[in-house]
Amino acid sequence: MTLGVCFAACLALPAATEPLPVERIFVGSLGNSAEAQQIRRALIEELGHTKLKVVEAAGAADATLTGTGEVWIKGYYSLNPRARVVGDDAHPIYSGYLSVELKGPQNEVLWSYLVTPRRYGPDPIGRNLADQIVKKLREVLRH
Repeated sequence: MTLGVCFAACLALPAATEPLPVERIFVGSLGNSAEAQQIRRALIEELGHTKLKVVEAAGAADATLTGTGEVWIKGYYSLNPRARVVGDDAHPIYSGYLSVELKGPQNEVLWSYLVTPRRYGPDPIGRNLADQIVKKLREVLRH
């Protein structure tokens, strides 16, 4: 009974309305794979279009953005109904995720978020994931 009351009370707590005091951000590792490196570069590029200053060293930043990101091929599609094997006519269908944490100077977690690819869009999947994260981060930072 007390667990249910605590759970209900926790859900009723208002969300923090104070913007996070972050002006300089360092983008740390998202993993060792080539896809993770590509997503990291896309994040840095997307953050460059905001009022945040992306710095080269964690010590010079107000916060560090780290996490994990993975991309994989979940299937193929082709407009050619006779295509039975993966070849020139088949196009990959990607899936993946990006999970990030924004940590402050004392390594405290200020914000975290998880995104999966949008179903539609012409962007490469790494840019798709990075774009979603940066949009949510901008909402939190209110820049």
